Amino acid sequence: MRQHKVMLGGKVLYQAAQLTHAERFAAARRAEGVPCHVVPDTTPKPPRREQINPLTGQPRKRGRVR
Repeated sequence: MRQHKVMLGGKVLYQAAQLTHAERFAAARRAEGVPCHVVPDTTPKPPRREQINPLTGQPRKRGRVR
């Protein structure tokens, strides 16, 4: 799971799996006068597994044009 952090100097104030949650927390602390900043998690996302259609047993088709 990703861990985006809200930092105050070298201290972690908050960790969130979603970047938007960390940004909203930091914005709320800044409104209170706490000078914090967001450090996004830069680790690459793991590749997604291929999804199997339970009716046919075949992989689902990706890249269909809608």
